[in-house]
Amino acid sequence: MLWGAGRRSVLLTDILGVSFSYNALTLLRIDSFKTGCILLSGLFVYDVWWVFGTDVMVKVATTLDVPIKLLWPKSVVFAGERGYTMLGLGDVVIPGTFVALALRYDYASKGRGQPYFWAGMGAYVVGLASTMAVMHVFGKAQPALLYLSPACILSFVVTGLVRGELGTAWQWIDENCQGSGVGRAESEGVVGPSISDR
Repeated sequence: MLWGAGRRSVLLTDILGVSFSYNALTLLRIDSFKTGCILLSGLFVYDVWWVFGTDVMVKVATTLDVPIKLLWPKSVVFAGERGYTMLGLGDVVIPGTFVALALRYDYASKGRGQPYFWAGMGAYVVGLASTMAVMHVFGKAQPALLYLSPACILSFVVTGLVRGELGTAWQWIDENCQGSGVGRAESEGVVGPSISDR
């Protein structure tokens, strides 16, 4: 650790970034899909504004040498110049909390498999691939949440519609999240962790 502290080490930055992301995902919880959709929608607007509306986000991400981003070498096939492609930790953690909520819902519903989780993971991969593809085609920084937020929200909506349980999933509240209004929700009969009357 001390050896890498005095040098600019991409590997060390990435190890710390992954560690911070993992810790954030274990600590942060969203209590419902309503909250998750509002959060993703708000940060969608925020990310698009700060990347396309101003140059602040790109400037901060490229000048700060701290573990707030994940870096990997650019492909010479897609990019003419060498360097690194970066992904902000917020683009990992925020959609990650939504995907983690989907997994908790899958466990609470006690159904077969984890359809909401796998749909969310697939949506994240497709959203991230879309971000990278557009970035390479246009050669400009892209706000990852421009692609990740709609992908994650659509994965939830489509999975709920296909399974015929969108209303139930939309009303579900994870009772294990503190401060989620559990007392009020229990009286209305829409609280997790288990979902009955399917």
